[in-house]
Amino acid sequence: MTALLATGGRVLTPSSRDATALAHENGLVVWAGSDAPGPALFPGAERVDLDGDWVAPAFVECLSTGLDLDAAAGDGVVAAPVPGSHPLDAVGDRIRAGERVVLDTHEGPARIADELTRLAGDLGGPAVARCTPVIIGMTTRIDDGTLAALATVGTVLLLRPLVDDLAGCDLVRIAGSGVALAASMRVDDAVRPWDTLRALTSVPDGRGLSPRAAFTALTRGARRAAGARDGTAGTLTPGASATYARWRTGELAVVAADDAVQRWSTDPRSGVPPMPDLSGPDPVLRGLVVDGGSTVHTR
Repeated sequence: MTALLATGGRVLTPSSRDATALAHENGLVVWAGSDAPGPALFPGAERVDLDGDWVAPAFVECLSTGLDLDAAAGDGVVAAPVPGSHPLDAVGDRIRAGERVVLDTHEGPARIADELTRLAGDLGGPAVARCTPVIIGMTTRIDDGTLAALATVGTVLLLRPLVDDLAGCDLVRIAGSGVALAASMRVDDAVRPWDTLRALTSVPDGRGLSPRAAFTALTRGARRAAGARDGTAGTLTPGASATYARWRTGELAVVAADDAVQRWSTDPRSGVPPMPDLSGPDPVLRGLVVDGGSTVHTR
């Protein structure tokens, strides 16, 4: 497959805070950086002018059973399904078989942590972590000891911000514990990614995520919940799948910490990648590319 070089945009990538260009070939990202060296690095590539668009990993919906995928693509969302939940007493057999483990929060986080810890002692922590335990739903009653036990075996907490009430949750504490966060954007048969970001960032009393952390939960975190373990899925890192969306946005903004209070800033010295301002209107999807293929949706 011929390489594609897209320039003249604003690219969200761990490779560079100020990237304006992206190249991919054979379905994988191969480079991200500034516009100037791109043509020399990829002289035979197909060229695309991003026209100032913000380019970021596509949103990922992992509770996607029965979802209208064409409609989801129209919102910049792709599917990476998580299996249905399993009863707690089936977890041991699934881990022994090397199968995915998905549990519902109604099983009780403390009981889940105790069972996963017991199995880690019997079968080894890596055997449990390879199954990427996922807990679907949210509870306000997760103590620090339970969080530490869940983090030790690589647990992912899959939130449903538009379904569950997050008002009493401390997402900052959970994220800081080492438990990975993912989030579903689904409401009935629709997905609302930008409303989900707002829900994750607007938890009262400073307990919500930063826009960057919230976006990670809807991209890299969701990929991890769906079973990806390579550390690059859901990012625009060289070697990752070239699955991304182009958005027409206003000015990008940075959320920086100041005396433990988050504030909007445009100071590039913060080192935090700029994101769309969630206080404004939703960005407009201009294109969605899946595995480096042709744009499947454009406005």
